[in-house]
Amino acid sequence: MYFFECVDPGYYGDTQTRITGFWTVDNFQKTGCINYNAHCSGFVQVDPNVFLGAAISPTSVIGSRSQQFFSPFLVKQDQNTGHWWLSAHDNKSGYLNIGYWPKEILTHLNQGASLVRFGGETFTPPNNMNSPPMGSGMLPQTHFGSSAYMSNLELFDSNYNSISVEPEFVTKNVDTNSNCYDLLYNGDQGSVFQQAFLFGGPGGQCGV
Repeated sequence: MYFFECVDPGYYGDTQTRITGFWTVDNFQKTGCINYNAHCSGFVQVDPNVFLGAAISPTSVIGSRSQQFFSPFLVKQDQNTGHWWLSAHDNKSGYLNIGYWPKEILTHLNQGASLVRFGGETFTPPNNMNSPPMGSGMLPQTHFGSSAYMSNLELFDSNYNSISVEPEFVTKNVDTNSNCYDLLYNGDQGSVFQQAFLFGGPGGQCGV
């Protein structure tokens, strides 16, 4: 099960950042859906206004303190039904439910997940020598005004209580040319960002 924010000019015909999610249980051999919108088979849409494929606006401006925006999302297994819900934060009502992946298609997750990954990825067509930018297009720096980041990282334990992602349980993995993309993780970043990391980069001729 994947959830992320995505820019895909080839699919959408624009460069807007969009809510994206898909799923598979066999690396897309026979199951799953790789479409980026609400027509992705297996995802049950419930909110009429916020949906897979919807553009996120406004987005942050590099270097501007007054134009930094957060996109808080939550993926959580329902304690009663076993379905996996995708929710987005609403300043008026807390989290609103966008939709869910039914437990029937994710049977290997009926007892919860054993591994959670946070990060970013890009896709380069085979005939293209240049990899696209990731995040803001800038390599990770020590402040949060320039690079893409994920913050306030939390998990839910077996009792469905939210817990912070602690450094001793984190394994950093960067599988590309660090001049193209990188990741900076220094643990707790204070009361605002808490557990957070910065990531991304300009792309280019990465050799991968």
